[in-house]
Amino acid sequence: LFMSVPFLLRMAKLTNDYQYYDDVSTQVINFYKYLFDEEMNLCKHAWFSSTNEKSLVFWGRANGWMLWAVSETLLNLPHNHKDYNRILELYQNHINGIKKYQNANGMWHQVLNKKESFEETSCTAMYIIAISRGIENKWLNNEYKAVLEIAWMALKNNISDNGIVKDICRGTSVGFDYDFYFNRKRFDNDPRGLGAVLTACSEMIKYGY
Repeated sequence: LFMSVPFLLRMAKLTNDYQYYDDVSTQVINFYKYLFDEEMNLCKHAWFSSTNEKSLVFWGRANGWMLWAVSETLLNLPHNHKDYNRILELYQNHINGIKKYQNANGMWHQVLNKKESFEETSCTAMYIIAISRGIENKWLNNEYKAVLEIAWMALKNNISDNGIVKDICRGTSVGFDYDFYFNRKRFDNDPRGLGAVLTACSEMIKYGY
C-alpha cells in the first residue's frame, strides 16, 4: 500500500484529478478488507487470491507500511471525500490493535503477538509516525501520548551516538510459519528501516524531542 498511495496522493494534488483520490480510497479499503483481522485489530502479512485466505502472521513491518500509508491518506485526502470517515475509522481501529501489543519497554515485536520474536526497529519507527500524526491531527486522543513517548525512548536506544540504527529486519517475503519470521536476519542501517527512522525523528521534533 505504501508503494502506491503516497504517489497517488501527490499526483492528485499536482493534476487536480479527483480520480486519484478515489483510487487511493479504493486501495486502502480493499487492503483492509483482505488483510485486517477484526478480532485482533491487526493486519496479516498477505492474502492469497487462489484460496481466499490470509497468511499466518501479523508481521510488524507489514502493519507499519499500512499505517504509514493510511496516515498519508488522512493528511491528504479531502475531508469531504466519501470514504474519508471510513478510512479514519479503519486507522483508529488499527492503532488500537497496535497499542495492545507494545512491549513494556516501548518497542514492538517482529511478529506483533509473539513476544518470543525479536524487537524490531523499523515497525516501531513506523508506528511512531502514525501515532504522532494521529495525536497532532486529533485522529487519536491524548492517551496515546504515553504510547508515543515510550516508543520514542525505545527507538532512540536503538540508534548509536554515531548514527548506526540496529535491529532492522531484512527484506521479508511472505512466510508460511512463525520460524521464518523469528529467524530473519537483522542488519544495521538497513534501508528498509532508515527512512522510517528519519521520518519518526522528524515527527518527534514537533514535540520538542
